[in-house]
Amino acid sequence: MPTRLFLLRHGETQANIEQRYQGQGESHLSELGIEESGELSNFLSKEDFCAIYSSTLSRSYETAKMIARPHNLEVTKIEGLKERHYGIWENMKFDEIRAKYPALYGSWLIDPGKTLIPDAETLGEMQKRGVSAIESIIEKHRGKTFCVVGHGGMNRGILFHYMHIDLNNFWRIRQDNTCINIVEIDKAPIVTLLNSTSHLGEKRIKGSGYY
Repeated sequence: MPTRLFLLRHGETQANIEQRYQGQGESHLSELGIEESGELSNFLSKEDFCAIYSSTLSRSYETAKMIARPHNLEVTKIEGLKERHYGIWENMKFDEIRAKYPALYGSWLIDPGKTLIPDAETLGEMQKRGVSAIESIIEKHRGKTFCVVGHGGMNRGILFHYMHIDLNNFWRIRQDNTCINIVEIDKAPIVTLLNSTSHLGEKRIKGSGYY
């Protein structure tokens, strides 16, 4: 039986509404984010999760706790699953970054895997710690199904690792709030679902911020 990883993104936050780079800063779920997380929890209530994990950031943990309730499980926080640290861009609005760092921002949109943001982690560094955390969890739950609530950037890094996609393709997939990704790990990992928000129905998609 393959190991099944449900890799999710947290619900909408106030920083998403304000179009800020949250990075490793804190921003709690918005009213919509709480509603979205509740719908995600209901949708996943019949899944046979053996464990539920989240990053240590509150937006991920708050979402994970709602998912955990119908399963009577505790959420385990994992430091390595935190979002990328964005250095000098932390907590800045997208428009502010575009205005203050036009050349750097332009490079980030075109060559994200190669762009070095001052004082920030590289995408490679983020991916390495995220994959390491996931691999450790997989070792604990071989042949079972578990859930991880992460972040837009980190989820991309993990998915790109299993799909053998270069990080310079960072913008080629979306990770919407409360999206579901599923990775099955047997002889080789297979991504069987990507960025699904079907649980939100017609309320979707307004496309809140990536971070």
